Amino acid sequence: MTQTAIQFDRTFKRFSRGKRVRTLAELVLGWPRRLLQKRDAGGLLEHEFWAINDVSFEVRKGEMLGIVGPNGSGKSTILKLLYRILRPERGHVRVQGRVGGLIELGAGFHPYLTGRENVFINGAILGLSQRELREKYASIVDFAGVGEFMDLQVKNFSSGMYARLAFAVAAHARPDVLLVDEVLAVGDNAFQMKCYDWLAKQRRQGLTVVLVSHNLYQVGASDQCLYLNAGEVVASGSPQEVIARYQTELAASLVSRVVTAEGQRGMRIERVQLLDGAGHEISALGHDEPLRVRLFYDCPQPLTSPVFEFALIHDDVRFPLHVPNHHLFCAFSASAFQDVTLSGKGVAELSLDAMRLPTGIYRAKVTLFERDYASPLFVLDGAARIEVNHAPFSDGRALIDCRQAWSLPVEAKVS
Repeated sequence: MTQTAIQFDRTFKRFSRGKRVRTLAELVLGWPRRLLQKRDAGGLLEHEFWAINDVSFEVRKGEMLGIVGPNGSGKSTILKLLYRILRPERGHVRVQGRVGGLIELGAGFHPYLTGRENVFINGAILGLSQRELREKYASIVDFAGVGEFMDLQVKNFSSGMYARLAFAVAAHARPDVLLVDEVLAVGDNAFQMKCYDWLAKQRRQGLTVVLVSHNLYQVGASDQCLYLNAGEVVASGSPQEVIARYQTELAASLVSRVVTAEGQRGMRIERVQLLDGAGHEISALGHDEPLRVRLFYDCPQPLTSPVFEFALIHDDVRFPLHVPNHHLFCAFSASAFQDVTLSGKGVAELSLDAMRLPTGIYRAKVTLFERDYASPLFVLDGAARIEVNHAPFSDGRALIDCRQAWSLPVEAKVS
């Protein structure tokens, strides 16, 4: 039977929005007033709220739990409870083994000490003995890739070097339970791959991981997932199901959020429609299907040489997929294009064939320029949203699917 590494049992943690007591006089003189305050049926004072409200879950040894949710939902509070920085008001938090964290990288670094000195200080903070640090020093420096700079004060490190050294120290602390909070995207691409490889290797050796991230593709690699909102568990279970629900509810909450830049000279894009190839308005787009974008503009004053820009922006910030600088009259030559003038209300349309985008939910952003792109005349961000679905032949694990056919051709010769 697999051992339970982490257990949250009906856990509550409250915080206060009220003014903090900063002096002894405030503490003494405010005591009668605090004594007379009454708690509501849920056990809260007027200025208090539940950061964690009746949360329960278990993580077995060697598993990874991913936690998603909007800002302020209680994700970091769970990590602090696991790290024993905070104590719950009610319920129990049990963690088996040594706890380590990749939360605030370099929090113990001193800017006027060298990289070498900070390794020993930060390692001691993380629970490593001086003997362990001496034995692991070469490995830490090699992992960070900053060997020639270790005798330099870290205030002179670049932000990437700083984060890499901090990650390397934390990675060598060898915890039984690792808490990760949005820190895996440190350094360049090569170092990021090293971080992911290290994490995968540690998981194979039985490391238990709790990952908090807005990167849903990182969370998707978890064994189980938790969706929090306002301190409560909205959903828990398989990452695919929980993430799908989170994305759906996130999209619903963003539908009405439209950011508009004040139009110059009264120029406006009043509405955006997303259509299929037959001209029907759609909210979802299938694999390899065409997309038509219809923009309803209003130009109270004549607009010469108009330029419409359209962008689809993924909810995952790693995928800013743009369709840039699509001129309204791109079929004309440059000279003919320069002579086009818009006046009054009208419609501009963009046609995109065979769309093969990463799956997920996108918002539409449109911008109106004149001739030289010097400054936008009007910007409309979030005017429409669309979900890009998996291809019918997809297993649902890839971002982009292509039709494929594998074979073992007997006629092929092995050289």
